[in-house]
Amino acid sequence: MSAYDVVILRSGSAAFAGAIKAAELGATVAMIEAEIIGGTCVNVGCIPSKNMIAAADLYHSVMGMQRYRGLSFGAAQVEWASLVEQKEELVLNLRKKKYLDLAEGHEAISILQGKGHFISLQQILVNEEVVTGRQVLIATGTRACIPAFPGLESVSYLTSTEAFMLKTLPVSMIIIGGGVIALELGQMFHRFGVHVTILERGPHILSGFDEEVARSIQNILQDEGLNILTSTTVTEVSQSDTGVTVRVHTHQWSNR
Repeated sequence: MSAYDVVILRSGSAAFAGAIKAAELGATVAMIEAEIIGGTCVNVGCIPSKNMIAAADLYHSVMGMQRYRGLSFGAAQVEWASLVEQKEELVLNLRKKKYLDLAEGHEAISILQGKGHFISLQQILVNEEVVTGRQVLIATGTRACIPAFPGLESVSYLTSTEAFMLKTLPVSMIIIGGGVIALELGQMFHRFGVHVTILERGPHILSGFDEEVARSIQNILQDEGLNILTSTTVTEVSQSDTGVTVRVHTHQWSNR
């Protein structure tokens, strides 16, 4: 049995912030991680997404320059596999510098690799070892919520995590939902040459945002070439040899 002042479930940015603060106050800390150290941001969120989005923006800008007769940049090309490889190298480097090295620099912080199971309020079983903590912090984060669309379970769908792990660019992509992540991913893939369709069940994208702003962004994305269908509800999803088919029902919204 190993005893610590603080035991933290998972090892993302919130977990590390808590661990470092506790260590600074003189506590011994154990972080329990069943998957990859560092959590969402560095591995499958902010860092990889913004890296690839910046690359798409640069490519889009260069391609846009072709409309000026006095500017020539040669034949711009997208080597997706190389972009993904570079992105993963960046993730590995930042994971080591910002998380692993940081933990190793604190003698009071330990990382236990494995899945933790509560066996009491202050005892957690990890790899057949009981770990106890005077305090336990649950910092498990969130995961994608998969809607129960008929047929979806039989389709090789992607979440934002898997989308950044694709080894080849698809010819086309259907994105269900018109939120922030859907739009930044949709624009990125479109700029890399993928035909993107976004399905939004509300009257406009970015539900919950100021309507005028949301509609302005929608117009910008549509002018750029994204296919955005609003007031659209998914009724069925199926897969064939040629790809995925999404059947939808369109409806009208009333202000009453």
